[in-house]
Amino acid sequence: MKKMLLLVMAITMISGTVLFAGGQQESKAAGDGSEVTFMTWNSGFHLEIDQMLADKFMEKNPSIKVELISVPQGFDDKVLTSNAAGNTPDGLVIWNTPQFVEAGVVEDLTSYIERDGIDMNKYHPVTKSWAEYKGGIYGLPKDYTARAIYYNKDVFDEAGVAYPVDGWTFEDFKNTVKALTNGKSGADARYGYVAIPGHTYAIQGYIWSNGGDLVSADGKTASGYIDSKEVVEVVQWYKDLYDMSMTTSTMDAYQNLGQNEFQTGIVGMMDNGSWPISVFLDDTSLNFGIAAPPVPRAGMKTSPVIHSATYSMFAKAKNKDAVWEYIKFVGGEEGARLIEEAKYSVGAIPSVTTSTGLDKEPYLGDFYRVAITADTAPVFTRNPKWFEADGEFKTALEKVFITDAEIQSTLTEAARRMDSILQEK
Repeated sequence: MKKMLLLVMAITMISGTVLFAGGQQESKAAGDGSEVTFMTWNSGFHLEIDQMLADKFMEKNPSIKVELISVPQGFDDKVLTSNAAGNTPDGLVIWNTPQFVEAGVVEDLTSYIERDGIDMNKYHPVTKSWAEYKGGIYGLPKDYTARAIYYNKDVFDEAGVAYPVDGWTFEDFKNTVKALTNGKSGADARYGYVAIPGHTYAIQGYIWSNGGDLVSADGKTASGYIDSKEVVEVVQWYKDLYDMSMTTSTMDAYQNLGQNEFQTGIVGMMDNGSWPISVFLDDTSLNFGIAAPPVPRAGMKTSPVIHSATYSMFAKAKNKDAVWEYIKFVGGEEGARLIEEAKYSVGAIPSVTTSTGLDKEPYLGDFYRVAITADTAPVFTRNPKWFEADGEFKTALEKVFITDAEIQSTLTEAARRMDSILQEK
């Protein structure tokens, strides 16, 4: 990049006060020599894309300077700490809207959106769940990805296994995993899949596809949901996969979702979002494809889980009008078009995706074609206490997968504990 990126990789604590670059500026009207600080968790190539967007914005708005603050580690904690200290940047990217709204971190943008006539219906319906909470709108959707199945074509070819096709079933998936697993050990071992115990976010889409859910629509009740027949069936299926797959509970594998094992050919398939695509395409030795997630039974519809985020404003921002102009740009049609033209991600506005032609391309287009079918928001958007309750669900899954605990009773016990957490005042 031609312009130097402002990287604030650590936050200095001085007498209990968190200081950010530009934090002590007086508020200025948008277009009046304003300086906007914007906080992101991105680094490396991803931060270069953020900087490209900022540069394009500044070309069109030369009176507003945008400085990016990169906090790739401990992002949420640093957001909450800076807010408590009363000295924040102007804008940020967020994914956990309920938590940040309840903590008073982010500004309700409804008045800005109504004033400027922004139609929120242009965004993918599920991505709006990241922006909306308790009647307010706290950001503009950024981009999004479904979870889909990456498959290593060379591993499939070596095993003589046909590539996956849309509409394949849970049973097809199990049979494929079994066929790709060679039963050898050490450096010669090959597995059909890498299974990570307790990955509760990833399992949501399979549960929805089977007609189940993790909690009630209001987010307050787990009993009768996570221990339902539909969920038990999915957990049993995933337990079967776990027993025949490469298994790991290491933090590296959890964070990378099996990416390293897939890229090196140790496993033939992995469940992941679109994030590794740029890395995989740079690896000329990797021959891969992307398939839709399997469905429980033939003829059923997939209901994939979505990952997304929003461009948002700190409630204590010094330059609210200026940062709103930036949010409006990066979260609008032009921002979506720029990230798609860079082959970085799928923007949250489907009409832009179809106009750029990304919907018909391989790789990112594959993810778009899966994501466009999503119809359910992740559970955490329903209740800010979900992540505490989710710890109980994660523990239950680990008991099932690792210690062979009986599924129904384990989930029922977890559901009772989750109810207490979700219903706390």
